[in-house]
Amino acid sequence: MIEREFKLATDAGVVLPDLTDTVRGMTVGPTTMLQLDATYYDTPGLALARWGVTLRSRSGEPGPVWTLKLPVSADGLELSRHEFTFDEPIGSVPKAAREAARAYTRSEDLGPVVRLHTERLTFGLAIDGCRLATVCDDTVVADGAAEPISVFREIEVELDETADSHDVDAVISRLRKAGCKIDDAPVAKALRALGQRAFDPPDVVVPTIGKRATAGMLVRNSVARSVTQLIGHHAGVFAADDPEALHQFRVAARRLRSDLRTFTPLLDHNWTNWIRDELAWLGGEVGVGRDADVLAGRLRSQLARLPERDAKAVNSLLQRLAETTSQAFDHVVATLTSDRYLSLLDALVETARQPKFTEEPSGLAESPARPIFIDLARKPWRRLQRAVDALSPDAPDASLHAIRILSKRARYAAEAVAPLYGKDARRFAGALADVQTVLGNFQDTTVAEAWLRGAAKALPSTRLVAGELIGFEREDRTRLRVEFATVWKKAARPKLRAWLA
Repeated sequence: MIEREFKLATDAGVVLPDLTDTVRGMTVGPTTMLQLDATYYDTPGLALARWGVTLRSRSGEPGPVWTLKLPVSADGLELSRHEFTFDEPIGSVPKAAREAARAYTRSEDLGPVVRLHTERLTFGLAIDGCRLATVCDDTVVADGAAEPISVFREIEVELDETADSHDVDAVISRLRKAGCKIDDAPVAKALRALGQRAFDPPDVVVPTIGKRATAGMLVRNSVARSVTQLIGHHAGVFAADDPEALHQFRVAARRLRSDLRTFTPLLDHNWTNWIRDELAWLGGEVGVGRDADVLAGRLRSQLARLPERDAKAVNSLLQRLAETTSQAFDHVVATLTSDRYLSLLDALVETARQPKFTEEPSGLAESPARPIFIDLARKPWRRLQRAVDALSPDAPDASLHAIRILSKRARYAAEAVAPLYGKDARRFAGALADVQTVLGNFQDTTVAEAWLRGAAKALPSTRLVAGELIGFEREDRTRLRVEFATVWKKAARPKLRAWLA
């Protein structure tokens, strides 16, 4: 789930105002008192905290005992975090929680770093019977904090997923008038208790660059962005309830591999080739899970088009589909818990910190980036253009799949140099993304047809239904060929690619 909340600091003597009728129709629920004891776990160097991540066990309330929270975004004064829970007893860190946090900790051990005892006064807010938020008045005593004993009071306003921003603003305003103070950069209680060390830079920092960046700066920016994305979506892959996390994880691996290919003239070939080979392995292994998710979504929508009389055969296909996705997820988990993946993570973090260039710092890496990278971005586009020009009207499906790969490389190259060329490069990349999407959907139809043929062979009773579904996939493929011509015409417009001249 995504946790959205506002955090306000306040003094011990401040009395919270009555929030009834803060906005029209608002009611305040009954008050509950809780005594919460939480232990936060991290590495000796606070690897989790420096990423803004917390892992804790907590007693004193119903529900799961272990919680891993990852930052999602900082939207103004609101703190949003992705929350993963593990219903395991208090004691050593559960294996599932350790593995979900592994991208941040890698080979380092987790141990307790701070304990918080919280006296919590909590009540709900609703408008016309619909829940808006939960207010938590917390008095916290930290043991093992930056100070020998740290005591502070904090007000949390935890938002419902449908909370209206204007109503929330009214509540925050009322609390501020009563003496509560809101930070420009809200942080978790544990990070506040741990002190300055928790706010040191994480293992990978994405450097800010401008149009006058050097070639080396652009490489560092691009590599760090992809590594950060991959690390940030690792835990979501383990949750198994968010296919988008797996998609973004694989995108990060593919984008980084493509960027390293684009940057070949600047980088040490032996090192880069090994990284690219390992990223190809990783993308292929997690791709099994992603492909299964896409297949499941596609076939479920197609199955809904069938008449009621085919329900029995449909159920057989759905059962086989569930087995396919379950096996695929197990395969992904095995990959992300392997020593090979752990070694790759270490190498990626090191590469993001300090890419291995072909020359000394005074060489090519320190030269202005624009003259170098315009040519590096132009090459994948020209390869794509030549391949499309060579297509015949009845080109085989495999040819369009090859075009999709080339369009992806050209898009990633344009996105890599976008810090140098701004909106022109971003618009061009967006047009190529449309091409990639259409051809990706085209490829999905071929994968679905292949799966249906296998299912029909294994389950003879589904052959008629599988044949109908294959017909749907072929219809979609015909439509997508026409759609490809449209999006390609837009992407190939001279005006859109003038910046590459």
